[in-house]
Amino acid sequence: MMSSRIESRSTAAGSLTRRGFLATTGVACAGMLASAEDTPAKDKVFDCHLHINHMRRSIADTVKHMDATGTDRAFILPLETGEGGVLLRTETVLHAFHEYGDRLVPFCQTDIRKGDVLERVRAYHLLGCRGIGEQKEHLPLNDRRVEAVIALCDELNWPITIHFQDGANGFNQGLAEHLETYLKRYRRVRIIGHAQSFWSHISADVPAPEKSLYPTGPVKPGGLIDRLLADYPNLYADMSAGSGFNALSRDEDFTAGFLRRHSKKLLFGSDCPCVDGKGGNFKGVCYSTQLQSFLKRMLPDRESLQDILYNNAARVLGEKA
Repeated sequence: MMSSRIESRSTAAGSLTRRGFLATTGVACAGMLASAEDTPAKDKVFDCHLHINHMRRSIADTVKHMDATGTDRAFILPLETGEGGVLLRTETVLHAFHEYGDRLVPFCQTDIRKGDVLERVRAYHLLGCRGIGEQKEHLPLNDRRVEAVIALCDELNWPITIHFQDGANGFNQGLAEHLETYLKRYRRVRIIGHAQSFWSHISADVPAPEKSLYPTGPVKPGGLIDRLLADYPNLYADMSAGSGFNALSRDEDFTAGFLRRHSKKLLFGSDCPCVDGKGGNFKGVCYSTQLQSFLKRMLPDRESLQDILYNNAARVLGEKA
């Protein structure tokens, strides 16, 4: 009898212990899940516009900039002619790619005024380059040599980043007259628009380039790039540098709708020369952190934000986003 009572008490105690353990474990697991839900997932970031030697920045310093700004991957764009103030060889970009293949995506660029440009681009294709950019020479957009490299990108199923800057000393002048022609003629190439004149056309009211390449004030609806982004699946917009940020921040009411309309066509980019993600060596401004903060404030929809910050750049490369 006594043995039976002891066994009964022992069994009851064991049952209580097991119940207590399971209850405690359940509370702990619930707490861990709640904590995980309260912690926002990190936004993936793909910078579509980065140079290595901006302000003499090294390859390692460029990757430090990416780390400091939470950037997972970046297009590295050479500028072989140096006409835009930066001289960066495609060979240097390929060297960087071999050091940081999981972080850096190599583009190529060479002087399109030279007779062997197409052969050189084909060689870069074989060496692992994924597109052309930054296309930036003092030539009008309708120059046959500009069209030749766009046609080659169409053949290779590549993107090309084009710097549009009207005016006497500009690059690829004549966006308003000639860009749509290329978008109609070449359907596989992804043309990525960048720089002052491209972003000036966010508005239907565009001042002469001699007056301003960085227009301010309210955006007049009906701008050329607003229409072209809607009409042509092969046009994308590079949001980098002062030109992109100026256009997007000048009229936030307009920009809110612009971001919603084109959330699958806009590419986050920085074109930033700083090292530390704080602009310590560049006027106290980091184009990357500045634009990321702006987009997170303007885009409450996380899916659209991730498209702009990462997925669209992957799609431009032909990767599954």
